[in-house]
Amino acid sequence: MKSAFAIGPVALTSLVQAFPTPENLANLAGHDGELPDSFLEKIAEINDNQKRSLFDPLAEPIQIHGAHEFRAPNFAKGDTRGPCPGLNALANHGYLPRSGVAGFFEVIEGINSVFGMGVDLATILSTMGTVGVGNPLSLKPGFSIGGESRKSQNPLGNLLGLLGTPQGLDGSHNWIEADSSNTRDDLYVTGDASTMNMELWTQVYESILKNGPMDIDMMGDRAAERYHKSVATNPQFWYGPYTGFIVRNAGFAFSARLLSNHSAENPYGGDLNKETLKAFWGVCEDDSGYFEYKKGWERIPENWYRYNGQYGLVNLNLDLVRFITHHPELANIGGNLGGVNRFAGVDLEDLTGGVLNAASLLEGNNLLCFSLELVKTFAPNSLSGLFRTLAKPLKLVNDALLDPLLDLNCPAFDALSKGGDDIIEGLMEKFPGAKKSGFAL
Repeated sequence: MKSAFAIGPVALTSLVQAFPTPENLANLAGHDGELPDSFLEKIAEINDNQKRSLFDPLAEPIQIHGAHEFRAPNFAKGDTRGPCPGLNALANHGYLPRSGVAGFFEVIEGINSVFGMGVDLATILSTMGTVGVGNPLSLKPGFSIGGESRKSQNPLGNLLGLLGTPQGLDGSHNWIEADSSNTRDDLYVTGDASTMNMELWTQVYESILKNGPMDIDMMGDRAAERYHKSVATNPQFWYGPYTGFIVRNAGFAFSARLLSNHSAENPYGGDLNKETLKAFWGVCEDDSGYFEYKKGWERIPENWYRYNGQYGLVNLNLDLVRFITHHPELANIGGNLGGVNRFAGVDLEDLTGGVLNAASLLEGNNLLCFSLELVKTFAPNSLSGLFRTLAKPLKLVNDALLDPLLDLNCPAFDALSKGGDDIIEGLMEKFPGAKKSGFAL
């Protein structure tokens, strides 16, 4: 489970109301049988479970024994693991299917119950994975947390218009996975953005040895460091308005907030120390101090306590604001123009037809409106090569994520809504990294 534009404080009450609710998500149930009739009840059940749960995150560590004991993936039998340490760990402990192919609801429940991610935020991530690199037309909609898997296919999906095999998160470049991540290489530099780079991991480990457990500000520093490294080494670096700022930077925030150990000693800030870093990133250490990375072996540490509360959209917004406040360079849409250190930005006023600029983006709900409008506008172009007809996938995106825009009193982004194809084609023509992936989000 990484893109950039200027950001400031958002009206948090409106932000909470802007994302999926049981009523909005219930619209997904009208997919001619692909999604269960009990969709509304299921989302309501997940929300109720997290609100009424007797589980005390301050008193009880996450269970990692019995049914949730660690089991390494069996790649020979088709298990799959990918670029997201958290999802890999959930599968290895049976909180997601151990095969690595997870259902839409399973992803929401898993990351909510184990990590404390809010249902609102978890629903967005599961929706983007299912629509972009999974199988929304399946009897059991979902996606692979790694690469292609025959378990993501079924006859119903193909009959209803799925073109080819779903790619999984390994194939989500510039849709979910993005350049300049914490411990993975840029895809168009090495050809592999899924396998962890031990040199990058060691940089984080040594930072912990020097400065103590990794907190949110240290993770923001790391996000800026990796950004500059990609500008200097990746000719096709792309830092899009959704995958760069929202998804890419969220990955750094999730590491500090959701993978930290929130024990009684560190109940709120969490403790991302060297032992927790080794466990969640699949690194083993022998008696001589030698580190070995075992791909796909991410695990939940012993006596690990989850985030105390629900880390939702409001929390993520505050952390991203914090990143940008300390590192303004993280607020630039754009990319390299076919050479290193050739970063070119995208003018926000041009992109929005003069509706927004760097200053007005900080006002009210404008940041939220802009980012969601981009996803809504660019989705048809981005998904056109994945499905024979787009009606059902786009209904999923619109119903689950974008209907709430009506409640936000958003400005009219005519330049986006009337010329979405022209805009995305223009970005892909200008920026080689966006063009190569086929996604400019």
